[in-house]
Amino acid sequence: MTLPPWWQVTTPHRDIREGNLSEAIFAANLDDVFYGRAPLEYSDASTFFQKTYMTQGLKNLLKNVLSRLSGGKGLSAATAAQAGDPVIQIQTPFGGGKTHALLALYHIVKNYDQIKHLSSVSDFQPLIPENAKVVVFVGTHADPLGGKTPWGEIAHQLGVYEKVREHDEKRRSPGKEVLYEILGEDPVLILVDELVEYAVKARDFADQVSAFSQELTEAVKSKNNACLVSTLPSSAPYGEVGERALNELQRIYGRVEAVHTPVEGVEIYEVVRKRLFEDLGDEKTRKEVAQSYFELYQKLGPDVPSEVREIEYRDRIERAYPFHPELIDVLHERWGSYPTFQRTRGVLRLLAEVVADLYKRQIPSPLIQSSLVNLENQTIRREFIKHIGNEYDSVIAADIAGKNAKAPKIDREMGSEYEKYGIASGIATSVFLYSFSGAEKKGTTLPRIRVALLREGIPPTIVGDAIGKLEEELWYFHSEGKQYVFRNQPNLNRVIMDREETISEETIREKVKDSIQRYAG
Repeated sequence: MTLPPWWQVTTPHRDIREGNLSEAIFAANLDDVFYGRAPLEYSDASTFFQKTYMTQGLKNLLKNVLSRLSGGKGLSAATAAQAGDPVIQIQTPFGGGKTHALLALYHIVKNYDQIKHLSSVSDFQPLIPENAKVVVFVGTHADPLGGKTPWGEIAHQLGVYEKVREHDEKRRSPGKEVLYEILGEDPVLILVDELVEYAVKARDFADQVSAFSQELTEAVKSKNNACLVSTLPSSAPYGEVGERALNELQRIYGRVEAVHTPVEGVEIYEVVRKRLFEDLGDEKTRKEVAQSYFELYQKLGPDVPSEVREIEYRDRIERAYPFHPELIDVLHERWGSYPTFQRTRGVLRLLAEVVADLYKRQIPSPLIQSSLVNLENQTIRREFIKHIGNEYDSVIAADIAGKNAKAPKIDREMGSEYEKYGIASGIATSVFLYSFSGAEKKGTTLPRIRVALLREGIPPTIVGDAIGKLEEELWYFHSEGKQYVFRNQPNLNRVIMDREETISEETIREKVKDSIQRYAG
């Protein structure tokens, strides 16, 4: 049975199909939504939730906050007294769903009437608080010189700025009693994002930002229908100043906070699919594709990693469709370890470009695997290069992709399956994707290369032969102890080539002539 290519089964979102991708589609910002500058998919509550996959972590967060704001409304009498955590930190690495979680909270509290018809949020209806107010402070938006302080902005949005005007103008934090007073009687949700960056910019009164944070957490804690949700990065930005600010805020929030992680484990597959595709086709096809790959891995036995032969991996393929799990995993886990590669957002933006490229070229494959990522596409290439250094642009051009690259040349010279499936190019591309990580783990093995490359029609025996040809001809392809990796230092092939180029034809002829005369007489 021939499996249909993914682009015949699924429907990517319109922007992807039409090639109208922009940074704004993946750059969710809480302040842009609050001030009415965000794209429709973020600013419109209904559109936002239709494109949002409700992970278990996000459901737990929404339930926690709503139950806190409603003072236990909708909960049993036994649990109402301990309803919700007053102070919550959303903790993930850069781009791991923090802003998306804040936007979900913002819309479900402020705009529930616009989304109550959606099945994804219907379960929260009993917990929706009446007359709730939402307050937003984003440190990247706020101006520490001419703008309002965090306490001034919160009071302003609650309509009681005069209570803290003097504190705001003098850059002095009000006490807990004043903060308790400005929070008022109605339910209040306070969303604070990028506070570390604000503390760095406001270094002249950073101690007051810390004092305010401590007093605000105490005020919120003592009010049974108020909730403070903040985000802190997993690593410190802006050098030593940023590190001090982060450590101080972590110490303050750590005393009282509950930590929530909105996206965990295989949920990333669902998040990616929901954001990039309008329709995933019929379930029967997804199951057939997953079963076919699973059967392939069973036949290969120890030639592929043991985890891909487990029954759970078949389910992962189905959940990741039309992506192969290995592609999302290598981006999320390896490239995502770079602080500059914002995890969920970086994966989304890059995969959107990959989908757009493959949809346009209609490469026949049941799944989108890392071997199919087109590094000849300059937009896709730049998404990788900007995290690892411009010197790798020449590595790609020399060995992996482009009219003069050696891997495509091998495919053309070998013909048949090589050229039809781009065997050498696919292996080189896969190894490149596995060659980089913000952690120590770099490079990949032959079993993992098979998972990244093999699909219906490709003979498994061809992989070992192709790897040998790459080792013989590529310049930056390194093999060490059954690990394959690209580096920006040349291997022996390039060294020999460089040495050969320093020797002229005339020198060679003279050397040959001398040798003949010496040995032949």
